[in-house]
Amino acid sequence: MPCGDIPATLWVVSAALYPLPNVTAATAALLALAAGVALPVYLLFYRPVGDERTWGLAEIGAISILFMLTLPVAFVLAGVAEPLTLTSFSAATVAQNGLFVGLSAYVVAVRYRQDLGRLGLRAADWPRAAALGAPAAVLTVPVAMGAEHVAVFLLGLVEGPAQAAARAAAEHLTDPLLPVLSTLGGPLEAAWFLALVVVVVPVGEEVFFRGLVYGALRARWGAAAAAVASALFFTAVHLQVVHALPIFLLGVILAGLYERTGTLVPAIVAHAANNVVAVVALWRGWGW
Repeated sequence: MPCGDIPATLWVVSAALYPLPNVTAATAALLALAAGVALPVYLLFYRPVGDERTWGLAEIGAISILFMLTLPVAFVLAGVAEPLTLTSFSAATVAQNGLFVGLSAYVVAVRYRQDLGRLGLRAADWPRAAALGAPAAVLTVPVAMGAEHVAVFLLGLVEGPAQAAARAAAEHLTDPLLPVLSTLGGPLEAAWFLALVVVVVPVGEEVFFRGLVYGALRARWGAAAAAVASALFFTAVHLQVVHALPIFLLGVILAGLYERTGTLVPAIVAHAANNVVAVVALWRGWGW
């Protein structure tokens, strides 16, 4: 069962096991950080829009650079390293998903002067929309669990069943959320952790991956191709192998939910339910 929404930032931050070793490495990191800020700033704020009516790859690429390159480099320079703590996890999660929501809203409302409804942010009749996410949540959980077993089986055909099983176990054991879970000090910390995983992450990722990315691709390629392409992108940024298939299927289902309802609320609810089960599975060691 994948924790389908561990921020990509955390996978990079958690690989920084030691401080930067020398001035050369520090200088290279600072240059990467500068480039990781300058290019997105140009693409988001200074690149001429012309007569374009819908945002596109430039804006998607700019935000992607920020959360896949700029944030990880900034955290490494700040000395954030494995094992992650609740504090470092909170900082990375809030920063990443704040970028997702804030910059996506800026692109749609300010840069392209469109209503935020184009991003799937519709508040009208949200209780009914949230209720629509419940049956989807019931679907996504067994689909994700079944897809993980299928993925291990397919990997086994390539590298042998024992190696595939070992890869699956290793992917669970190296999950950067494990040390965070192991250090939660009480009910308040556990509640905050769950709020991040069940509220902050689903809202941020749905706004970006379904609202902005799927929305841009749908305007150009149609619903089916956009669902597949946005799900592939969603899968790629999570940097997992065994869980790639479950994450991809989750991305397709969530795009379909958004397409059918016209609002992100059902997708956010289904996404949150998937994350709850994934965290419980990680905590209890289910499936490995």
